[in-house]
Amino acid sequence: MFTGTPEELKRREAQARTIAARIAMLLDDLEALSLGSPSGQLHTPGGIIRPSGRGWTVTNR
Repeated sequence: MFTGTPEELKRREAQARTIAARIAMLLDDLEALSLGSPSGQLHTPGGIIRPSGRGWTVTNR
């Protein structure tokens, strides 16, 4: 469980969203290889990575 300050929590959540966005980009790259589409969704501290009509997107929890 996180025990830091609210400011530190916001900073870490922002970092987690940035990392989740990078993961979404990698999933787009994998899908572009046309070897099959990754399916489902990934739950991360930065949000939920889900497939969308335009590739993969990160949404807040």
